[in-house]
Amino acid sequence: MVFLEKKVKKGHTYWYATERQLVDGVVRRTWQKYLGTAEKIQECMERSKDLPHIRLKSFQYGKTAALLAVSDELNFVETVNKHTNKKKKIEGLTVGEYLLLNIIERCDGALSENALQKWFKKSSLGILWKFPHKLSCQNFLNHYNYVDPETSRKIEDDLCAVMIEMGITPHLLFLDESNWFTYIEKGEELPRKGKSKQFRYDKNLISVGLAVSEDNVPFMHETYEGNMHDSKIFPRLLDALTERLSNLEITTKNLVLVFDKGNNSEVNIGDVLSDMHIVASAKHEHARDLLKIPLDKYKYLYTNPKGHKIYGHRTKYTFFGTEFTTVVAYSDASYKKQKGSYEKRKSKMLEKFADLKRRLGSNRGKERDASSVEREVSGIIQKDFKAIIGYKIGEIPEGKKKPAIEYWIKDK
Repeated sequence: MVFLEKKVKKGHTYWYATERQLVDGVVRRTWQKYLGTAEKIQECMERSKDLPHIRLKSFQYGKTAALLAVSDELNFVETVNKHTNKKKKIEGLTVGEYLLLNIIERCDGALSENALQKWFKKSSLGILWKFPHKLSCQNFLNHYNYVDPETSRKIEDDLCAVMIEMGITPHLLFLDESNWFTYIEKGEELPRKGKSKQFRYDKNLISVGLAVSEDNVPFMHETYEGNMHDSKIFPRLLDALTERLSNLEITTKNLVLVFDKGNNSEVNIGDVLSDMHIVASAKHEHARDLLKIPLDKYKYLYTNPKGHKIYGHRTKYTFFGTEFTTVVAYSDASYKKQKGSYEKRKSKMLEKFADLKRRLGSNRGKERDASSVEREVSGIIQKDFKAIIGYKIGEIPEGKKKPAIEYWIKDK
């Protein structure tokens, strides 16, 4: 830390700003600046009162500078402006500048367009960019109207071409789909009710498919209706991806496409294999035989970031009519977690069965028939436990108002 240090030389006192730090276990002076006598320091203070008042502000600039540099390398703003038809005589930011501004803003924290003006004033861009209007949400929406799906594809084509010229050529592509809920309720084609990955089943959804390279560089995106299942939209995404790769003159025969099991179907697997290799995951029900392989056949593969050892068994197996090299993975930590969850859920269901059996054995309450008991049982047994828990609803015993029930865990 920096502190004031007094030195007396030939009867005169002088002041220094000094910094001391711990070096090799010893406190040493690492920096020193001469300030002068007390009278000299006071004189400087008095003179400073007549100087103009200066306010200093600090800004985060590293991330912004990096994003601006990448934009310049890709020629991003000019590429967007080339494919959008906003007239040059219109004062203010161009469409490309609006999109770049939104990208930088989102990288600085997922802000809404309504919060952009406040963010902009506090950012270093407020010094670099000057324009006459405010950054309102409506201004953003007005400029997004210039970017329709066809325009977006042309912009992506040009940006990808620049990356290929820079040597950023993909050898591995990850294709995945997701959706987000929206407050748009009507008047649009894309927002639809579907299986929300954010569990907002009360809202309409918009879905997006995205393909990124092994360097996490996006090479294609496609927006589609929120009610489309992944496996149904997969052919459309694959067509868009292969068209993009063809336009970029990238040979697909050595490319590997990675996707999850939600896209699995005989048609989809066949379509991908006609153009490139695949790495995918399979559902358990498609490979029940592999689950019977004893653990002593597994070999250690690696330790994951959480410190859990992962073991695997490598074999050949046929999925959707095609033989694949297949790796079955096992983690003892995952097994313990899944077993704990299984036992906890099973215990809760058995408790509910015990309570139901107790209530059915009592003559208190209203009469019940077998169909009403069946409905309650269907609400107790969770979907993935239907093959595990067995039950039998009997006849109504003489002198009773309710049928008897028996339940058990299936050993197999």
